[in-house]
Amino acid sequence: MPKNVAVVAGSTGLIGKYLLNVLLEDAFYDHIVALTRRPLGIDAPKLEQRLVDYDQLKGSDLAGATHLFCCLGTTMKTAGSREAFRRVDFEYCERFARLGREAGAARLMLVSSAGANPQGSSFYLKTKGQTEEAVSTLGFEALHIFRPGVLMGQRDEERAGERMAGRISRAFEFLMIGSLSKYRPMPAGVLSASMAAAGERGEQGKHIHYYRDIVKLAGFSR
Repeated sequence: MPKNVAVVAGSTGLIGKYLLNVLLEDAFYDHIVALTRRPLGIDAPKLEQRLVDYDQLKGSDLAGATHLFCCLGTTMKTAGSREAFRRVDFEYCERFARLGREAGAARLMLVSSAGANPQGSSFYLKTKGQTEEAVSTLGFEALHIFRPGVLMGQRDEERAGERMAGRISRAFEFLMIGSLSKYRPMPAGVLSASMAAAGERGEQGKHIHYYRDIVKLAGFSR
């Protein structure tokens, strides 16, 4: 059996696509499992694609996992309702993490958001915070939570709101210093490299990573 098996949820999204490429090039990971609703259209020696329905995700879908990478997420506009948004950003993430832990995975890397707060007034940030809380109770040997600002990169679908937010963030990036640095725009490639690196680290416990932590972990200095 492969020693380090990375299972990726959300491999067709912005971060998931970048992350998949990073993991496939990383010698630390012996086998990569992409949970996906449809074939990815790529082929690589250590890549396995498992077609899944996240509404009916099963423990067997995560068999062999040692490292979990959760890149699941949507927007209110795409989801169409609060209920649909919560289904993806909370229920799918919690189920993936819980079943992965039961399957034997010891490490979880979760993409959250700067400002995540389970008691927050923003439904988006409140949901992200509640997801963090839920996965924190599952007993992972190491839990790495990434709280980036606006994500920057090439998406398959257009998200006008995020594109505008990205432009605003870049315009005022020079002002985002000190405590505001956590909200600086985050390149998808940097976040993906940081997540892969976190999975290789030996320290145990819960770790929350903001902008500066993320770029440092990825091997960049900024």
